[in-house]
Amino acid sequence: MKRVFITGASRGLGLALCEGLLADGWHVVGSARRATPEFEALQAANPGRLEFVAADLADAADVDRLVHEARLVDGFDAFVSNAGIGTDGLVTLLSPEAIARCVQVNLTAPMVVARGVLKGMLDRGGSVVFVASVAARTGFSGLSVYGATKAGLVGFSRGLAREYGSRGIRSNCVLPGFLATEMTAGLDAGRQQQLRRRTPLGRLGTPGDVVGAVRFLVSEAAGHVTGTEITVDGGMTA
Repeated sequence: MKRVFITGASRGLGLALCEGLLADGWHVVGSARRATPEFEALQAANPGRLEFVAADLADAADVDRLVHEARLVDGFDAFVSNAGIGTDGLVTLLSPEAIARCVQVNLTAPMVVARGVLKGMLDRGGSVVFVASVAARTGFSGLSVYGATKAGLVGFSRGLAREYGSRGIRSNCVLPGFLATEMTAGLDAGRQQQLRRRTPLGRLGTPGDVVGAVRFLVSEAAGHVTGTEITVDGGMTA
């Protein structure tokens, strides 16, 4: 049975990714700061096929511990880097600590975890998928730091595709638009309506919309797809 490691797995998009890949027959190891009741219920429904490793990606030492505790170098067939945090605010109003935390969680931690996973893929090949954002390609007011970290993931992913393609390792990104999750639930009704008007398909995306793209990228159907990005935004950035 193929094994996949997913960060930010306890809720929202990460939980939906666990559900989707379990349905495809994967053995899933998920990580987050803590397991939610929803994650534990999914574990109970999939005995022996869904594991959990706690880690705080904002803590560099905890990221190092995660690499060893999850035994990433022992060999995973896929890695989905999903964990991330937002920084909704003009950069002049953000503290240096808030900027550093966003960079650590959204960019540095994925690089360190990917380093561990890649070591285990060198002799077997595999697929790496980074969940970035359309903010990596299009500027949004108040999301400059967030967008910079996601753009960094895109550049990192393309570099990995060049560096490790000869070892059978593929690296790609998924760029979601605004999703109907906890992150957008905090927006007022007027802002949400504005986002829907900017989207040709007329609605915000759902975690399920993104899961489909990830399921494709880690599958054999995407065996010749690497070094690229799939945008899932309902046409917002078309």
